[in-house]
Amino acid sequence: MSTLFGRWQQRCSLSQSLLQQFVRSTQTRQRKWLYWDISNIARLCVAARVIKTISTNNVNVRGVTSVDEQLFVLLQRNTNQVAVYSIDNYRLLHHLHVPHFVPDNHNDLTSCVGLRHKCLYMSDRGDKCIHRYDLDTSVISQWEVPSSPTGLSVTSSCILLVICQYPNTLLELSAESGQHIRKIALQSDIVRPWHGAQLTTGQYVVCHGSYNSLHRACIVNDHVRVIRSYGDKQGSNIDQLKMPTHAAVDKDSLCIFVADCFNNRVMLFGPTLEFVRYFSEGIHRPCRLHLRKTARRLYVGQCYGGVAVLQL
Repeated sequence: MSTLFGRWQQRCSLSQSLLQQFVRSTQTRQRKWLYWDISNIARLCVAARVIKTISTNNVNVRGVTSVDEQLFVLLQRNTNQVAVYSIDNYRLLHHLHVPHFVPDNHNDLTSCVGLRHKCLYMSDRGDKCIHRYDLDTSVISQWEVPSSPTGLSVTSSCILLVICQYPNTLLELSAESGQHIRKIALQSDIVRPWHGAQLTTGQYVVCHGSYNSLHRACIVNDHVRVIRSYGDKQGSNIDQLKMPTHAAVDKDSLCIFVADCFNNRVMLFGPTLEFVRYFSEGIHRPCRLHLRKTARRLYVGQCYGGVAVLQL
């Protein structure tokens, strides 16, 4: 009996040892993959530089997006609020006018190319609505939302994500019809949210910050809990942010760009907010981001005018 028990102990010890070796090797592989991912992202962006600054004649920029071969820039003025540029040479083509829309520093602009429509979407905090501009027909609709909308983004399944303040919520709308799909209350320490975007995991990255609160970029899970964050109290150190207002997600490399507005830089993070590097040369007060993957260009809307074109 004792011999059998001894053999059983040896087998258990061997199994435990093998399990420990497997766990260690898996952790090592994960670290190697993480290191490779971050190193690869850094390598791809090492030569990134601003190749052009598109003038808006000193008019504040409140949103940037693109559809087909045109770049759309939301300007903070009462008429002809959307400037339309050629994506090739950035020549100003014309303007779009949205009646009864008065942009302020909380507004945003995004776009969606669906099965039936190509549309722009503009958040309107004053009237608590989303303006939808159909690019094919020039028909403008207004979709009411329950609280003050700020940041906008569109998921790969054509769901419009709306970050709202007072109360702080993430709202999901159908980009085709405006139908309300889901309203999610954000965690209480996410004070003054500015923008949110969906990651390939289905989770969200949310940028938030107010003068007397935390200034962070957060990854929020399906239960709307913060599972990872970058930043704390506002500051200019490398581990701090100062008014992070907007995010852009590269679905290929999985990296995350964040506009760190009052630090005059765009932060580059790995898939789970690991710091990679930042871009600051040629960038002033970045407040809105738009990534055009096909050209590997990040368009950086600047608070006090102009769009910096960052070639990645």
